[in-house]
Amino acid sequence: MDPVKRITQLERIKPFFGNGNAKVMTGIRRSGKSTLLRMIADNHPDFNIIMFDMELWSNQKYRDPNLLYETIKDSLSDSEKNILLIDEVQDINEWESIIRSLIAEKCCDIYITGSNSRLLSGEFATYLSGRLNTTEIFTLTLSECILFEEKYRKSISQDEALDKFLKIGGFPSVWKSDYKDTDAISEVRDIVQAILFRDIITRYGVKQPNALERILRFICDNVGNLVSANNIYNTFLSNGDKISKDTVYSYLSYLEAACLIYRVETMDIKGKDILRSKYKYYLSDIAIKNALIGFRPNDIPGYMENIIFLELRSRGFDVWIGNNNGHEVDFFARKNDESVYVQATTRLSDEKVVEREFGNLKGIDDYHPKYVVTLEKSPLDGDLDGIKCIGLAEFLMLEKF
Repeated sequence: MDPVKRITQLERIKPFFGNGNAKVMTGIRRSGKSTLLRMIADNHPDFNIIMFDMELWSNQKYRDPNLLYETIKDSLSDSEKNILLIDEVQDINEWESIIRSLIAEKCCDIYITGSNSRLLSGEFATYLSGRLNTTEIFTLTLSECILFEEKYRKSISQDEALDKFLKIGGFPSVWKSDYKDTDAISEVRDIVQAILFRDIITRYGVKQPNALERILRFICDNVGNLVSANNIYNTFLSNGDKISKDTVYSYLSYLEAACLIYRVETMDIKGKDILRSKYKYYLSDIAIKNALIGFRPNDIPGYMENIIFLELRSRGFDVWIGNNNGHEVDFFARKNDESVYVQATTRLSDEKVVEREFGNLKGIDDYHPKYVVTLEKSPLDGDLDGIKCIGLAEFLMLEKF
């Protein structure tokens, strides 16, 4: 059976087809980057496709940069245009030099993926300044989960899909399989453990792997709360654990680099200044929380924030926590000339909650859309002072904010 085509993700890359730059897709392992590469190949049926999946044992020999380069050059066609696709490029020694050379030679259109957000940091980014187009690939959004469910099993309502989404997250392999919730979470746990070992412990020579996982668990436990490295360090100290503050900072940076977590800074909405001392961490998939500490219904506000954050990012928005004259706005998101403000709450249970959630958005004096998102369908008819109130499932399914 053909895979579900993630059209939204593909559309974000299409403008860069054939522009002579290297197209780089980063994201957590098992988020669907390999499928996206195959979709790119399918969109170029008349091209000569050269593809290397570095997770396959048969391709391990191509970690040798000289052999890889020679194989690529021998595979080029003189009569057709050439496309080079490399999956998990970070597993190749000196891959940066190979890509730089191929761009200079203008012999093929290049698409590469990696499971490390620092893929383009340091010297490589300097070498290729202006010759790269980067796209982050995320696990499935709610609308994509519905497509998966319909393709592999049966039709499903938005509310049913959201309930399942909250429990098993959005890894494509989980929605492709007919798993029970416990089996789905077991697979996610295996994915997380593999990432911790392959992309962090082995890569960085981590000397306190138990502390690394406990820091990730701390993030899971505090999704939606303001968090700092000092918070984590002090928690370790209060429990009698020996760990340096520098180690906490390093381990957090490793978790970010492996695309397991995202740090979101606070922006002053009026002055557009970043308040660097205040930030939150969100997970690259909410099932990571369920896999490590279990599904906790009392944590639904944090789940909602995490889901909305990933939805905004998957649509190409840059996202911050907003500060509106001292009032926290859950999200201020911006993409080109578009901006959107989002406040999330499980329910508008009384007038005090209504005043708090809508009040945080009042006074933002611009024309951009503002939303209060509730877990279930909005109890309000229409807008309130120009602020839209909408249920979470309906918000996630909007074609445009």
